Amino acid sequence: MDFQTILSNFNITELNEMQKASMEAISKPNDVVLISPTGSGKTLAFLLPILELLNSEIEEVQILILVPTRELAIQIEKVFKQMSTLFKINCCYGGHSMTTEINNLLHPPAILVGTPGRVAHHIRHKSLSLKSTKTLILDEFDKSLEFGFKAEMEYIIESCRFLKKRILTSATSLD
Repeated sequence: MDFQTILSNFNITELNEMQKASMEAISKPNDVVLISPTGSGKTLAFLLPILELLNSEIEEVQILILVPTRELAIQIEKVFKQMSTLFKINCCYGGHSMTTEINNLLHPPAILVGTPGRVAHHIRHKSLSLKSTKTLILDEFDKSLEFGFKAEMEYIIESCRFLKKRILTSATSLD
C-alpha cells in the first residue's frame, strides 16, 4: 500500500514538516529521537515509516511500541488500523483481558503496543517472544519514566536482544 492511499484514509493530502523529517530519519539505520508538541501528528510520523521495516513473511512481533498509558496504546492501535495495511496490531495494557491478550499472542501481531508493566508480564510468563523484534519505539518515553516504569522498561529493553532500531518520542521539550 502506498503512502498516498494511507494519507487519504486520514483526509490528509501531504505530511507536515515534522512528519517528513521523521520519515527521512527513520528510513536511515540510526536510532531516532522525535520531539514534537501534542497534536502535531507524531503517531503517524512514526507509524508510516515503520511500515517499510515490516516483513509479511515473519509471523512474530517485529515492532514493539511501549507507551505510558492504555489510552495512548488504544489511540496508536486505532490510528494503525485506520491506515488499512495488511499487518496485524494488538494492544497489551493493565485492565485489558489477559485471556484476550494471551490468545492474540498465540498468533502474534507484526506490531505490539503496550504499557511497560503488561508487556514485561507477558515476557516473564513467556506468552510474548521478542526474538523477531528489530524495532523498539518508546512513545512518550519521558512520561513512562515519570510514571515509574523505569525497571520494567529496562527489563523489556534487555529482553529485546536483536534490536536494530530504537525510536524515542516525546511531546515534552528538552529545554
